[in-house]
Amino acid sequence: MGSVNSASPFSFSSSSAVGADYSGRPSVNALQNPTLHNSVPEVMVNSTARAPLFVRPFTRGFEKQYSEGDVLFVRRDDSRAASTHNVVANIPVLNHLLRTTKVDNKDELKYKTIEQVLLDWNYFGVLNNDMDTGSKWQRLLNVNVRGRTRIARLWQPDDGRLTRGDMLWLGLVQKSTGPKNAAFFGPNGNREPMQRNTTYIQVRATMQGCKEFDEADYLIPVGLVSQVTMKKPNQVVIEKAHSVTEICKGLERIEVLMRI
Repeated sequence: MGSVNSASPFSFSSSSAVGADYSGRPSVNALQNPTLHNSVPEVMVNSTARAPLFVRPFTRGFEKQYSEGDVLFVRRDDSRAASTHNVVANIPVLNHLLRTTKVDNKDELKYKTIEQVLLDWNYFGVLNNDMDTGSKWQRLLNVNVRGRTRIARLWQPDDGRLTRGDMLWLGLVQKSTGPKNAAFFGPNGNREPMQRNTTYIQVRATMQGCKEFDEADYLIPVGLVSQVTMKKPNQVVIEKAHSVTEICKGLERIEVLMRI
């Protein structure tokens, strides 16, 4: 049964039109139209807002490896997808798509500018849990979009430690392979070659105190660190976690306050 909380200074009443329980998994329309509403006379504290997200499958099954704490992006207005399904990418998958997606019928990268990335992709939130584990063809994800969330520890300042109150950002950074051919690891851990002198865009977890914070052409705020351990992550592992989903899954989770 869905529910929406709203604050009212005059009433404790709740609506009486409570619908019947769902006989099966709720549809997107049912989740967006709750049958129970309550009113409270004060602002609710430590609330977390979540949104359902139907995920369209990739040919190579990238979406099956998404896990709690993954940062998720959604493709805007994908004409190939059904109206209730979305093309969803975590950071490793999005970086793979930015490096490999070509212009139709041309041997050139589609995402050569920050503007093109922002035109096609939108930051959505942080994965909380999977609501539809029994389906072979789709995933129904429960995504944190505001409030407290656990998130993969992709952030680490170049000097010092990550501490409570630090602001976390995602940066879109323009990079180049340089004069030699390069190779990257894809989301499934497979090596992907790239030609020399190729300019591409990469999504990076960054913060003040990181070199890439100043290099980023566009910054997206994620949230404030609420709880973090004193354990300092390995920078090599963090680097690989930007490209390989399984390595990102193995990172420690920290608590962050989103959009507060």
